Amino acid sequence: MAELTQAQPRGEERTPAWPSVTIVLLVYNRRDELRTTLQTMLFGCDYDSELIDVVVVDNASDDGSGEMVEREFPQVRLIRRDVNCGVSGFNDGFAAARGEWVLALDDDCYLPADGLRRALQAARDSRADLVSFGVRALDDPDYRFDQRYKTGLLTFWGCSVLMRREVLDRLRGYDPEIFVWANELEFMLRFFDAGFRHLHLPEVVAVHMKVTGAPWTDYIVGPAYRINTRHFAYVAGKLLRPRHAVGTVIALLAANVRDAWRVSPVALKAVPVAVRGFVNGLRHRDPVANHELSAVYRRNFHSFASPWWLSRPLPEFLRTLPRELTRNGGRRGANGSSPPGRREQYYTERAPYYPSTAQTLKF
Repeated sequence: MAELTQAQPRGEERTPAWPSVTIVLLVYNRRDELRTTLQTMLFGCDYDSELIDVVVVDNASDDGSGEMVEREFPQVRLIRRDVNCGVSGFNDGFAAARGEWVLALDDDCYLPADGLRRALQAARDSRADLVSFGVRALDDPDYRFDQRYKTGLLTFWGCSVLMRREVLDRLRGYDPEIFVWANELEFMLRFFDAGFRHLHLPEVVAVHMKVTGAPWTDYIVGPAYRINTRHFAYVAGKLLRPRHAVGTVIALLAANVRDAWRVSPVALKAVPVAVRGFVNGLRHRDPVANHELSAVYRRNFHSFASPWWLSRPLPEFLRTLPRELTRNGGRRGANGSSPPGRREQYYTERAPYYPSTAQTLKF
C-alpha cells in the first residue's frame, strides 16, 4: 500500500554527525555554466566542505569544459568520456561516488547556499532515501519549472536530486536506453518497487540556468514532444503491468491525435515514435513487482493520463468531435487548453501526489 506522509521536522536535539556527500555533475558543452555551478557549490554552500567531494563527468564536450575543470578546480575529480551517452553518463560519476549521499546536478543547476544542509536534515527527519526539489528559472525567480511540468512525488526534475548511495548501488543509475528526458520517471518506478522512500521538498528551490519555457504550441511542434512521447511509451512497455502498459500507450496515442487536432498536425509524427518506444520497452521488459505501484502511475501520473480524464468524458468527446473538427479548421485555440474545470479537478483529486509542501511517498 502506498504510504503518503506529510514531512515534519523533528528538531535538532542530539543530532548525529552530518553525512558525507559526493556531488556528481554531468557536463556537455556548457563550460561557463559548469564554472558557475562549481563555484556556487564549492564556495557558496554552507555545508561543511570537509564532508563534500565533487566528481565531474565530461560527456565528450568539445568546448574545453574538461580543461577548465582541470585548470580552475584541481580539487574536483574529472572523468572524461569519449562518447556522449546522454544522461546515463551520470552513472560513471555515481560509480565513483564516495559519499554516503550523492547530489546529482546538471552542469547548469545549483542549490541555494543552505539547500544541501536543509535537504539532508529533512531526509533524516522523514527517513527518506531520495530528495527532490523545486526548480526555478534563472531569469525569473517566480517561474517554476517543477510547476510548469508537475513532478511532485511520482518523478522529479533531474537537474537536481539528492540520493543515498545505497539507492544507486541497488538500482545502478539511469537506463542507458534513454538518452535524455523521462529517465527520472523510469528510475522512480524502479526506486519505489525496491521499497525506497521519496521526499519531495519544494521549499528548497534549485536554480536552473535557463530562461522561462517556450509556449506549449512550440513544444508540440518541436522534437522534445516526440522524444518525450517515445520515452513515456518505452517506460510503460518496460515497467508497467500489462493492463496499465496497454492503457498508457493507448492514452499516449490518443493524446497525439488530440494535439494534432487542437494545435498542429505535426503532433501526428509522434504516433509511430510512440509505437517504436513501446516496442523497445517490451524488448527490455522487466515489470515492477508491485501491482499497486503500476496502477498508481497509470491513474495518477499526468503524462500517462487518458486525454478524456483531463477534458471531457469519452462519450461526450466522440459525440461532439465531428462538429469540433469543422469549426475553425479543427483548431481549438493556440494554447490547446481543455474546457475549464476538468484539468483542475484531475489535479485536485490527486493533490497528495503533487504536494506544494514537503511530503513523502513509499510503496
